[in-house]
Amino acid sequence: MKNNNNSVWGFIALIVAMFVLNGCAGLPDGQVHKVESMTYTIKQQAEFLDARKQYFDTLNKHAEWEFIKPYLESEKWSDYLVLAHKEYNAAKNTYTNELLPMLDRDDPEETSAFTLLIIQFNSQIESSTNHAMRIEKRIEFLLKTRDNVPAIYTHANDEYSQIKTIQKMLIQKAEQAYTDYPNKKDDIKKRIEILNELVNQASESRSHITQQFAKKRDANYAVFGDESVKISQLLIKSIDYQKQTNTKLDQLYRSYTKVLADQRIEYFIVVGRANWCESDYCGGGSSRSYPPSQVDDKVYEYFDTLRTDTIATMRSSWGSLNFELAIPQAQWNALGIEKQWRWPRGDNYADYWIEKSYTHTYHKYIEIVNDKMTEGEWVKVDEVSFWNDYDNLGMAILTKPYGFYESDSITDAQPAGIANIATPIMSNGVPTGSNQYGEWRHSNGSSFWYYYGMYRMFGGLGHSRRYSYGDWSSYNNRARGKPYYGRNQGYGTYGAYTYSNSRYQNSDYAKRNPGEVRSSKSDRSSKTNSSIRGAGASTRSRGAAGGGK
Repeated sequence: MKNNNNSVWGFIALIVAMFVLNGCAGLPDGQVHKVESMTYTIKQQAEFLDARKQYFDTLNKHAEWEFIKPYLESEKWSDYLVLAHKEYNAAKNTYTNELLPMLDRDDPEETSAFTLLIIQFNSQIESSTNHAMRIEKRIEFLLKTRDNVPAIYTHANDEYSQIKTIQKMLIQKAEQAYTDYPNKKDDIKKRIEILNELVNQASESRSHITQQFAKKRDANYAVFGDESVKISQLLIKSIDYQKQTNTKLDQLYRSYTKVLADQRIEYFIVVGRANWCESDYCGGGSSRSYPPSQVDDKVYEYFDTLRTDTIATMRSSWGSLNFELAIPQAQWNALGIEKQWRWPRGDNYADYWIEKSYTHTYHKYIEIVNDKMTEGEWVKVDEVSFWNDYDNLGMAILTKPYGFYESDSITDAQPAGIANIATPIMSNGVPTGSNQYGEWRHSNGSSFWYYYGMYRMFGGLGHSRRYSYGDWSSYNNRARGKPYYGRNQGYGTYGAYTYSNSRYQNSDYAKRNPGEVRSSKSDRSSKTNSSIRGAGASTRSRGAAGGGK
């Protein structure tokens, strides 16, 4: 009998466990409870709609029935209730035909769809309520309009005047902008056309308001009120559009150039160590990480590509500790760590491994805003951005000349200032023309770009030679979407022109990479080993340490 009882209780426990597990694996409890409460919501909504229907059916007893009757008929208010019931029936359908079957299946993989249907149900109920309430709200709006005609009329005219003022101010600014920058004339005109359309709509609404105001007691208060609301909405749109367009036009009068003035990368290696002893009275061993070791690129590359699990071991042999390396002594020395740093007392075994390797990458920028140049401090950048611009030392990595929008900014790296040169107008085979930055000049049979005094800094960011017509022509015919390093690849990190400028010759990058600078000067440059580029931080699994007990 005892065995039978045990079997029964075991079976019950199994059923309970299966139920609990199934509950844990099913749809979220919170969402399930929401669906379970929907029957009450549906019932409430049905009662609410019945009440609204009763309200509509007794409108002929309303104190203002003679006033509202024409609007009820012309605007077909009964349709509001039809729409309310339509949304109500859609909500019931969502509940009955979609949510309940999901509730029965209780499949956790349907959680997202289940949640979206709950949102859909709630939206349908809300829409039903809004449609049902439109009749009462419409009556309130019409009565308020009728009782405040003079104030509404004055307010609508004031708002219309504001819209016209916005139009006038924006047209004046736009005309000045496309006079200053003819290249944007068509675009600016299209922007003004959008505002003009808003003004035309406001003018039409104001005309309707004026007509109804003149009719006095015979006015159509629906038209009068609706058109006044429309003017208010158009004023809000006009103010927003004015702000957007002003911001856009102001961009034409701002020049911005960002130059990569210097770059630095710091390499770090973290060594891990596990300790233990072989005595019967030892504990379970321990492990620790050494403080990060800053190394050079060659050492970093060695360890970053190393596939050996254990780089060194410490073993007890005849009463003394014997340290053995699995890597060259020079590489170990480069780490600069103590073999027995914070060594646990009594331990006589250890394994060492590379726990992780990572870099810190920095940029220093020169920024030229209009005619002012500032040199920034070191800023930390993500490694992807660092390597993307690694070849661009001394180059403009972002340029937005006068007369262009921010969205027109040039992000292809190029010699600083070359994008600010005016497109030349050829006269007898000689380039001519000018802009805010400078002008084309001709001397001794050659043509070159001359920067005006306030923009002379552009010339100081490159090499001593001015940009020639040949330079501009080569730049103008470049492949778009790619960096441009000059006709002879003389610009950028590996360009000979770059280090003719003392600014970059004395840069942190040049001091850390003298070999690359020498190669660049002799036109024998070779780019940084690609195995380091974009390697990113890497974390190793623990080495062959194990506590050997």
